[in-house]
Amino acid sequence: MLFQIDTLPQINSIFIFDFDKNQGKELIYQHSKFIGIYTELDDLYSSIEEQIDLDDELFQTFSFFDQSEYLTHDLSKQTSDLLWYQFFNNIILQSSSDQLAKNEMIDFCRQYYQNNLKYLKLIHDFEREYSSNKVIQWYLNKSLPYKMIKRALQIKDMDQQYALRYFMCDLVQSFTDQHQNKIPYDNENLTVYRGMKLWNDQLKEFKKNERKLLLSHGFLTATRHRSDALNFAGKSIRQTNLISVVFEIDLNSQDFNKFVIFTDIDKCNKYSKQDDILFSLDTIFHLDNIEFYENFWMIKMHPTNEGKAILKKYIEDTHRQIEDLSMEILFGRLMLDMGQWNQSQTYFERLLIDSNSTDQAWIEYSLGEIHHLKSEWNMARKYYDRAYYRMIDPKQRRIKDSALVLSDIGETLCEQGKFEEAMNYHQQALTIRKEYYSSHHIHIATSLRNIGDIFFIQNKNDEALSYFQQALVILEKYYKYPHIDMGKCLIGIGLCFREKYNHEKALEYHRQAIEIYEKYYPLGHVYIAVILNNIADLLYRQEKYNEAIDIHQRALKIQKKCYSFDHILLASYLCMIALINHGLKNYASALELFQQSLTIQQSYYTSSHVKLICNLNNIGDAFHRLGMFDDAMNFHQQAFAMLEKYYPSFQASIAFTFNRIGDVLCSQTKYDEAICYHKQALMVQKNDYPSGHANIAFTLKNIGYALSRQEQFDEALDHYQEALSILEKHCPYDLGFISSSLNVIGIILISQEKFDEAMDYFQRALENQKCYYGCDHLNLADTLTYISTVLCRQKKYDESVITCKKALEIQEKYYPSGHATIAITLNQIGWLLQSEKKYDEALRFYEQAQSLLINIGNSYPSDQWLMADTLRNIGYVLYLQDKNEEAVVYQQRALSIKEKILSQDHTEIMSICIEISRSLRCQAKYTDACEFQQRALTIQEKINPLNYSSIVDRLNDIANIFGDQGKYDEALLYQQRALGIREEHYSSDHKNIANDLISIGYLRMQLKQYDEAIEVYQRALSIRDEFCSSDQAAIANNLQRIGYVLEKQTKYDDALELRQKALKIYETLYLDGYASTGICLNSIGNIFRQQKKYDKAFEFQQQALAILEHCNPCKHSDIGRTLNDMGTTMFSQARYNEAFDFYQKAIIHYEKDHPTRYESMAITLSNISAIFKIRGNYTEALSMQQRALKIRQENSPFAYSVIAKNLQDMGAIANQQRNYDDAISFYHQALSILEENCSMDHVEIARCLYMMGIIANARQDFNRAIQYFERCLWIRETSLPVNDLKIADTLIRLSQAQRNRHHHEHSLSYEINSCLMRMKFQPPTTTEIGQSFSRIGESYEHLSELRLALYYYKQALAIFENCLPSLHPYRLTMKLKINRLSKGITT
Repeated sequence: MLFQIDTLPQINSIFIFDFDKNQGKELIYQHSKFIGIYTELDDLYSSIEEQIDLDDELFQTFSFFDQSEYLTHDLSKQTSDLLWYQFFNNIILQSSSDQLAKNEMIDFCRQYYQNNLKYLKLIHDFEREYSSNKVIQWYLNKSLPYKMIKRALQIKDMDQQYALRYFMCDLVQSFTDQHQNKIPYDNENLTVYRGMKLWNDQLKEFKKNERKLLLSHGFLTATRHRSDALNFAGKSIRQTNLISVVFEIDLNSQDFNKFVIFTDIDKCNKYSKQDDILFSLDTIFHLDNIEFYENFWMIKMHPTNEGKAILKKYIEDTHRQIEDLSMEILFGRLMLDMGQWNQSQTYFERLLIDSNSTDQAWIEYSLGEIHHLKSEWNMARKYYDRAYYRMIDPKQRRIKDSALVLSDIGETLCEQGKFEEAMNYHQQALTIRKEYYSSHHIHIATSLRNIGDIFFIQNKNDEALSYFQQALVILEKYYKYPHIDMGKCLIGIGLCFREKYNHEKALEYHRQAIEIYEKYYPLGHVYIAVILNNIADLLYRQEKYNEAIDIHQRALKIQKKCYSFDHILLASYLCMIALINHGLKNYASALELFQQSLTIQQSYYTSSHVKLICNLNNIGDAFHRLGMFDDAMNFHQQAFAMLEKYYPSFQASIAFTFNRIGDVLCSQTKYDEAICYHKQALMVQKNDYPSGHANIAFTLKNIGYALSRQEQFDEALDHYQEALSILEKHCPYDLGFISSSLNVIGIILISQEKFDEAMDYFQRALENQKCYYGCDHLNLADTLTYISTVLCRQKKYDESVITCKKALEIQEKYYPSGHATIAITLNQIGWLLQSEKKYDEALRFYEQAQSLLINIGNSYPSDQWLMADTLRNIGYVLYLQDKNEEAVVYQQRALSIKEKILSQDHTEIMSICIEISRSLRCQAKYTDACEFQQRALTIQEKINPLNYSSIVDRLNDIANIFGDQGKYDEALLYQQRALGIREEHYSSDHKNIANDLISIGYLRMQLKQYDEAIEVYQRALSIRDEFCSSDQAAIANNLQRIGYVLEKQTKYDDALELRQKALKIYETLYLDGYASTGICLNSIGNIFRQQKKYDKAFEFQQQALAILEHCNPCKHSDIGRTLNDMGTTMFSQARYNEAFDFYQKAIIHYEKDHPTRYESMAITLSNISAIFKIRGNYTEALSMQQRALKIRQENSPFAYSVIAKNLQDMGAIANQQRNYDDAISFYHQALSILEENCSMDHVEIARCLYMMGIIANARQDFNRAIQYFERCLWIRETSLPVNDLKIADTLIRLSQAQRNRHHHEHSLSYEINSCLMRMKFQPPTTTEIGQSFSRIGESYEHLSELRLALYYYKQALAIFENCLPSLHPYRLTMKLKINRLSKGITT
């Protein structure tokens, strides 16, 4: 802290009291203003008192004056200290110096020093001993009255000066007592000296004002002895940053009688050694020369009478405007003009008590003006009315002067928002002034300016400008030189240009004004603060925020000196810094400041005051930017209600508020309502600005934005273009606004994918901004991000990222502590890198954005919104990296945030639900994925039921999820619903209708509804042939799909014909070959393989492989698929070693492309397993199947039917190994999966049960085998056609199991049923019927029904003889059985 306060100019000395008595002494030497550390209070008090006395000797306050300007310029409204001290010197002599004044002084001093025994004794002594002839003695004692008088004079404290008037009157009067100056001198001239210390800045002021006038703020003392002055100037003190100076003052004999008292130091040694000479309070010095000697500066000067001449001119110039003002009134009004309103008020209130009737009206008028300036309007009106009635009293009849009061009443009413009444008073004042003054008198100018002020507030800027300019012409003619009154007109003119968006011209007028004000008020004044605030506003409007902040801080510093923290003018300064924060996108800070400003305004203004409206809209806008839309709307509606009720003629303000309401509605996605409000604003503005205005352009931009959000880009572009034309016509000087319009046009062109045009607009905007702002303004960062977006869309990713990083550089310079805007740009860079598939880099930028947002906090909806978007971005890049589990965590967090700040049916909620669903789908969490998609669909149907395109997208996504689960029936329902909507509402969207049909065809095919699948595919093909004939690739793909279904139906020739058509299209499209050509060739090869035309099949597959390896060598999955099919062609020819090699090569390619085409890899592993199985290497066969199973479980754990088939294949291998326990376990796992997840897949469930029955039978677990077979039989009988021979096979297995457990009657029953089924649905001479007859015979033989057994054996033999060769075992076996039974029956 010491290091901070050491630099403050208002801190003179630093003392530390050490309560713990343990501070190090080294601090004394580390700070230039540090005096010491004290452990005893008495020591501290003594040191402070000593330092005060030393400062009194060594320091003095001075003011400087340029006498050349004072003598040539009009001095009315001048506010210099020169005038104040001369006036005071005269006024104090008129004060009462009686016993009452003495008693008041004594009482005041006792109150002031009530706890100081030393001074209370001095007061007692003063009361007993003081007399007028001892005034110099008492003053130079520098004890009782001295310190109080010195302080009162330095700060111009009228209360203290009034309380001390008894003594001060004697002190000033003593300079007229010439006997004190009658001291003999050898020479007529005398040189005296004064040693002291100056700060470096003070010395610079002296140098700057050489040969000008200066005045000491108090009674200056000096010595006749140069050595004494030098000793004082060179006195050693702790402060090290002070400069030693000696004043050398040349006096002549005339000065002795005017300015000085010789105190005769030799007679009294208790005075200071620099108190030989005492100068009068109104002494003015001429600063002659400043020279540096060996170790000090010599400042040479002499007293002058020029101050008297200046005072005289001030009085004359003021009387030119208001005649016959007394010296007392002039002094009070001087304080008023100096901004010392409290001092002036105190002075006039005392004066009012003793005033004569002539002065009383002016006193009351002055008090009214003071209360008006302090924004105490009711009290001001009270005094104005009193003054007015005195002036129009027939006894005085000062009608001319009454215009001044009427004018000020008008200004007060204007401040109160009573504009019609105010205008009436100003018109009355103007009428009187025109009667009594010439047309070029300043009072006429004042009335014109006042009327201009009202027109300006009423948004009648052209009328206001005309009145301000008329007033300025008069003032320039009257004053000839710059004057404070001209400054007020310059401000008004500047504000009018501000409303025309000619900010440079507005700044020019304000700078002229402030130059005048700073000359009049060199020490600062509230009016300077007002102008600085206006300049800050202009810089804010030009988006020069750093400059605006600097200027505003200067304004606020001055304002705080003049007003309390809750004064009405502070509301304007708070509002200004709030606007700057708003411009810098520090919306939370802006909101807090706007609310503080409004609170102050509400304590001063009535509830209907016009200035409240602006702040209500400001607060609404801050809430809007923070994402608190309901709060924003509430404040804008309040503003509109006030305008509608109290200010219906304020058309510009009404239009402005309409626009703000429209903005909020747009953010709430209520675009139609938003456009309605913006159009109302536009209508109002076109009536209010018949010749056009920049505000119309801003409204057009608002409409354009709302239209763009509805994706009505052409209409939006029209509005933006019209806005740009208006700005270029009516506001050509504000390149910031024009750049903004160029940018929004560019954004629309991006949406229309017109990237080159968009880039042209952005480049124009960037060049304008560089001219207007320089090269590192925040707005350039915005334009750079737009350019970056275009470059990205043009796939110029590296340039895009570089450009966006330039934007980030600018933003980080503006916001070294971080800002939400930086997070937005970090997200943008992340998105660009994501577009390049640089996912790790993208993730780093997203995480930087997240970290930044955590650091700066996110208490408002807009911050939370940005955090949610950042989390979404992280989630999305993780999704792209297939890190779906992590992705869902971030997406869920994003959803949770947005659910807190948005309604549950908001589009953002819908979008995140879709993203979460996709991530869950990739994890095969289909139930959850479907729930989120269903939620998204519900939101879409609620918020925008007419957005059929989005509804169709949701239906398709849900269909895909069901399809992933193998729930093709449910998927089909959603897919058909999507198609129905598209056909009804987008009947001309032929491409997507065909795509929907393709999806339906796929589902039909999965459901083995092949005829229906072909019908749907044919519809899609017909649409493409008729409406999308240019998309030949899609037509070829469609032919491929139909061919695939025909292949499934074993209609190989038809399938081949379609695939050859597809091949012809591919070869036409891709002369040098293409992946689609290779895939098509491979599919043709597969058909030839199905037709057992292996050589031809292999030939096509080789062609396919060559094309794929040439055109797309990195597409390993397609190459792997072709190699697999080539292996299968070899396998079909029993060329197992060659097949094995192809399968192995296929696996190598699949592994390079893992995890894509993982199912193809699993199929190839199963194919390899089949070769091992043929070779009898069941261990390796099982290993391959296990690898295939692991791939499927990891990558598609919900592909239940495929996993079940894999387990069945593993069970079959274990069965062949006679490893029945493992075999039954594999089949049981498969059965459980199927029954739980594919309960309608009766074929596969029955197959599992069938194989489990066979294995149980092999294990001689006949009872369990019968259970499996009976369940299998029930499923097959209820789900298969009656002629499906799988039923007969199951009956045979049941018969066998019953026979194995010697239940021959049950066995015979199953066998007869099987035989009857075959006889019904198969030709009568098939081998299977013969075998069945044979088994029936065996059953009868076991039942000792030998004749029946012989009968069935003979039936079996008859069939075998008809269909089998003569030496076939079946025929030979039957003959043996027949012979055996025939012999047995005969015997």
